[in-house]
Amino acid sequence: MSGKVKSLHGVYKALGRDAFLAAAKMYSTHVQKTVEATLSQMESHWYDAAKTVTEAEEMVNDYNFGFLTKERATELLEQERLQERFTQNMNAVLKNVHFVRLECSCMSPNKSYAGEVLKEMHGAFVKTYGTDYLDNGSYEFVSIPAVIRSRCTGKLCLGIVTLDLSSSGEHRGTDFLTPYGVVSQGDPDMNADLQKYLRDNFIPYDYWYTADVERDIHISLDGMPEEVADLIAAARGGQQNQEFDYTMKL
Repeated sequence: MSGKVKSLHGVYKALGRDAFLAAAKMYSTHVQKTVEATLSQMESHWYDAAKTVTEAEEMVNDYNFGFLTKERATELLEQERLQERFTQNMNAVLKNVHFVRLECSCMSPNKSYAGEVLKEMHGAFVKTYGTDYLDNGSYEFVSIPAVIRSRCTGKLCLGIVTLDLSSSGEHRGTDFLTPYGVVSQGDPDMNADLQKYLRDNFIPYDYWYTADVERDIHISLDGMPEEVADLIAAARGGQQNQEFDYTMKL
């Protein structure tokens, strides 16, 4: 087969630096800022639990068999850049959020402030992607503003959920907007008090996001709580709901 390479360095030369580093993240959690450091890490870590193939060997094999192409790597790079743009746009919103006030609003019958914040978060998403409708083949991973509701306590908060669209919207992570700021579930550096806060207040939980995702089999819009539906509608530009007590700011 023409175009075969013998080493991970050969894959890097074929794909180019930025595309290589973006694609490498599918095979390794040890990707570094430089190609040289990434090559070293992937060549010294196993890809499978049985330790039969390294991360480097798996990526080389996929390239040689045509599962990893330059077009695919370039697509992953573009998605990574979109995710970085989303983070920048979202941070511009979050830096102005009063997190204690947000929690009070989520717990209050008057959720106007929560609606305002979620609307701005949704706006950051649309500013990034140019749409709030995503079909299943558009992206690999995507992060979307969401309303989160504890199954045990019914408590609400706003957050950002990360979905794997290649797996029909499988949930990959949640960032919670808490009185202590943005807290990422599963963060290994999270202190014990924050871990306890998430456990006591939200876990387990359901989530509903503000964008439309085609064929997401992991959430159901049927039976969405009315207070959640009102927040989602407000974020997407819905009209005023008198019971919700939310007035759109145009």
